[in-house]
Amino acid sequence: MRQAPAAPAAQCGFFRYSVRESQFAAYNHCGETTVRIHVDVRGGGSGNDFHLCVGPGATQLPGAGPNYLNAYYIGGAGCRNGERTGHTSH
Repeated sequence: MRQAPAAPAAQCGFFRYSVRESQFAAYNHCGETTVRIHVDVRGGGSGNDFHLCVGPGATQLPGAGPNYLNAYYIGGAGCRNGERTGHTSH
């Protein structure tokens, strides 16, 4: 995962940003450990969703920003940064 541009200090969680005409999506983790997030992907139902381990700070989600509906914390402190797994019930 690429490091995303710094998010505003008060903004934790999912956010979108643009660079010139390109749109991106990212997740800003304000804690001190790695955590697992659930990433909601547009289209295809939950079969396209995935879980991602992110570290402190902003992490850019892969691909184009409009492909993402949301991303949110689901636990998993101490996971391996960058580890991606398929969607499972949580």
